[in-house]
Amino acid sequence: MAEKHVLERDLGLTSIIAISMGAMIGSGIFILPGLAMAEAGPAVILSFVIAGILVFPAAISIAELGTAMPEAGGDYIFIERGLGPAAGTIAGLGTWLMLMFKGALALVGGMFYLEAVIALPGVESVALVIGTILILVNIFGVKQTGGLQVVMVIVMVMILGIFIAVSLANIEYSQFTPFYDEGTSGLIAATVMVLISYGGVTKVAAVAEEIDNPDRNLPLGLMLSLIVTTALYALIVFVLVGLIEGEALAGSNIPMVDAVEPFFGTIGVVLIVLAAMLALISTANAGILTASRYPFALSRDKLIPELFAYVSSKTNTPVIAILVTGGAMLAIILLLPVEEIAKTAGSFQIVVYILVNVALIAFRVRKPEWYTPKFKSPAYPWIQIFGILSGLFLLTQMDTLPLIGGVGIFIFGILWYLYYGRKRAADRESVISEAITTTIESEPEVDVPYRIVLPIANPANQHNLLRLASSIASTRDNAEIICVNVIVVPDQTSLAQQVEYDKERVKKQEELFAEVRKASRELNFRLKTKAVVGRNVSHIVLETIREEHANEVILGWKGSKKKRQFILGSNIDPIVKNSPCRVTLIKPVSQEIGKTVTFVGTGPNSINAVKRAFELISQEPNTKLTLINVQHRGQDLNEEQLIDKGQQLIRQVITDSGIDDTLVDSDVLLSDNPEETLLDTANNFNTVCIGASRSSALERALFGTFPEHLGENFNGNVFIIRGRERSLRSGWHYIKTVFNRKNNGN
Repeated sequence: MAEKHVLERDLGLTSIIAISMGAMIGSGIFILPGLAMAEAGPAVILSFVIAGILVFPAAISIAELGTAMPEAGGDYIFIERGLGPAAGTIAGLGTWLMLMFKGALALVGGMFYLEAVIALPGVESVALVIGTILILVNIFGVKQTGGLQVVMVIVMVMILGIFIAVSLANIEYSQFTPFYDEGTSGLIAATVMVLISYGGVTKVAAVAEEIDNPDRNLPLGLMLSLIVTTALYALIVFVLVGLIEGEALAGSNIPMVDAVEPFFGTIGVVLIVLAAMLALISTANAGILTASRYPFALSRDKLIPELFAYVSSKTNTPVIAILVTGGAMLAIILLLPVEEIAKTAGSFQIVVYILVNVALIAFRVRKPEWYTPKFKSPAYPWIQIFGILSGLFLLTQMDTLPLIGGVGIFIFGILWYLYYGRKRAADRESVISEAITTTIESEPEVDVPYRIVLPIANPANQHNLLRLASSIASTRDNAEIICVNVIVVPDQTSLAQQVEYDKERVKKQEELFAEVRKASRELNFRLKTKAVVGRNVSHIVLETIREEHANEVILGWKGSKKKRQFILGSNIDPIVKNSPCRVTLIKPVSQEIGKTVTFVGTGPNSINAVKRAFELISQEPNTKLTLINVQHRGQDLNEEQLIDKGQQLIRQVITDSGIDDTLVDSDVLLSDNPEETLLDTANNFNTVCIGASRSSALERALFGTFPEHLGENFNGNVFIIRGRERSLRSGWHYIKTVFNRKNNGN
């Protein structure tokens, strides 16, 4: 049975704002103010505000369309579904080109800033080297993180905010007059140039499939990022005009350095260059990453050759799309000056935004049954009409090369569709159906009082793990095991792209679930399976726990770790720390429970471990549970007192656990080396249960040295149990948890 896949949606509101602003706060503020000043004079301030207003209709339309069709491809999908594949071809190619030009602009701009502090052999040559490195980074799938993007944007906004606040006292207001000396034509020319500063809207649309709660987060994130960025641009350009003499600012490629150097000296310049390099290289890298989504969407609809959506089996990244995109960016750097790159990118953007507004009108007029956006554009259709007419007007004001680019992509897109795409795309299925993904293979819905989430990945130990998990399920009335498997995808690849083209991993996943279904019949447990394509396993498991209102999560463990920064494993650690339900960590060696021992300590989870062990042996006839406490001889007590202390602890745990003490054997051991004694004792049993503790010393013992030592040296089953988290976390831990939930992978 083919599995239907759930696509992980892990981008929250914070991430959307960060992605959008991160794409905009780059060339828009570090490169273009000086170049635009040469066109408009001090009125350049208005050009940034006007550009933001002109982008607003497309942003509001994308917000509505995105809540109706949150799919990979963003604006291409919206236009193709609303206006047909010919318009979709224009939009896909136009956005692809716009992202290439924007990335090229950021790379060149970054090198201008670097040259301010380091002598370079040539701006273009260094930009080509950095660009080549970024291409390789994307091909080999180096992890991008949403958390890093959030931090970078916060730091950037703070730096720029401090720059504004400190600089206001030094502004020369005489430099604002004459304000409008270049006239309307100059203002329009500057507006056309800086329009590319707002390209972040398109980037967010391209990752719509990964947005959590898109009905709320997409429109709110778009509007907030656009408003904040427009205000930030206006304030910074206001400060730049007031700090730098007009002729010096006009045409400057490094206006932020020119503004900082007189007041803050070398340190200020170095900090600004560092901030600019981070922002601009991040923008260039994001351009390569995001642009690769568009060939996939076009190829999926058979509008360009399928090879553009090829995903490497070694790196799981769209190699051809990345190479073509990156190669085109390098060519743009070599062939065009900075101002022409900015204007040409803007022309492609205008064409796409015109089509987005037309597409929304088409959907509203045609009213297909499936089109049910949760957010609707206010002032429809007047906002869209304004966006269309203003876009057409701006195209008429373009210089020759940008005009050729804007009109050329329209003509080329039509011709390409007529001679290539039309005959191939005629029989394709609608992508609308692909947006509907569900969990699968569940029996008819009934009231299930106990739900267990079980991530599965390793066929080698899967059957043992399922057998032990089914033993736990059998101790509950009407329990259900929810098996989750994740196909992990690098940021460079669309989630839907992986499902579409990575047939090998999808086939392995289907075989894995076939074995799970077979085991559920043999072991007689209720089963629900969930096939997910995503970027972060622990985040997906935690979200599944919350969505399913799970009572417990069972995690398979190899018994060792590979990376020293993780205690139990990079996927396991976050689940153990942040899961709201009971956690059982299992190193599965045998399907049989056999002789079982629980090591009893003072931690609160000793009771949980004893309860779990008692549940397990209750399924085994003629089996007793053994409870053992180890007392360290180094305490200021004699042996009789130590034994009495251990026995009292065991009796208290038995009482608190509510188990029948006649079915329990117990012993207190004295030792100079408790770890070695525990391991030696464990070797007399088939299964060991221990409880996790949140106290620092025991946590280091149970989640550090001892479980690793036990996992590597004990040849039986190991169960580590942590009860449902009821205690209040520290404020810092809470902040980190929320931050990780919103921004993991990304």
